[in-house]
Amino acid sequence: MISNLSTSYAITHRGAVRQLNEDAHVEINSHNLWVVADGMGGHEAGEVASQLVVDVIRTTVEKLRLEDLTVSHIVSAIEDANKQLNQYSAQYLSNKTAGSTVTALFVKNERYYILWAGDSRAYLLRNGKLTQVSRDHSQVNDLIDEGMISVEEAKNHPLSNVITRAVGVMDEVKVDVIEGEINKGDIFLLCSDGLTGELSDEDICLSLEPSSIIDSGMALMHSSLVRGAKDNVTCILVKYDDVDANQSIQSCNLQDEATIPLFTK
Repeated sequence: MISNLSTSYAITHRGAVRQLNEDAHVEINSHNLWVVADGMGGHEAGEVASQLVVDVIRTTVEKLRLEDLTVSHIVSAIEDANKQLNQYSAQYLSNKTAGSTVTALFVKNERYYILWAGDSRAYLLRNGKLTQVSRDHSQVNDLIDEGMISVEEAKNHPLSNVITRAVGVMDEVKVDVIEGEINKGDIFLLCSDGLTGELSDEDICLSLEPSSIIDSGMALMHSSLVRGAKDNVTCILVKYDDVDANQSIQSCNLQDEATIPLFTK
């Protein structure tokens, strides 16, 4: 049985410092797939990279029916995006890097699948407990694994922004996948590091308390902007309500920055 999800909400903002928004995202509600990508490379390269990643995924997925779509198709799309970004860098950027992180949520047959490369995160809120499902591909996480620094030291470490994996950086990209059983009432959050760079997991959990994921999304964005939003901020919230498979998915996508007040400390 393929179950649809009742509500999804996406919101993005360039933040308080950056001139360009190098984040990209896509909600493919017809296929129970949501994606966030965070570009890097400077100037317009990051913007091109993140948009290419979500466009390649969308194009690949929409050629298939939901019944036929598998995790392997999504992984292959990310690998294809990696090849295209390498070609773009060689042709237009003199082999300078145009890369992007990616994190995605796919739901099928009462199971969820989280796919990612880089440090854009996926969270699951279940029964009031927030869990980071993805694990950052970052230099500081490698240092933690090696016992060289503690989790607390990692929060303000000078290498905190150095990632060890991304789309378009190497000839090949390895995409990690975690899956699990989905429960009624589960709320998933996909976000770029512009959000997690400003908000702790405790802050995020508090913002997810409202019953409406639209209210939660607005709260997350406002909290990031209040704290200075040094990077682009993008998040997608998806709430699973076990609705009938024939019922259309409701979605709301907000990108108009004029509607988001930019507060100062």
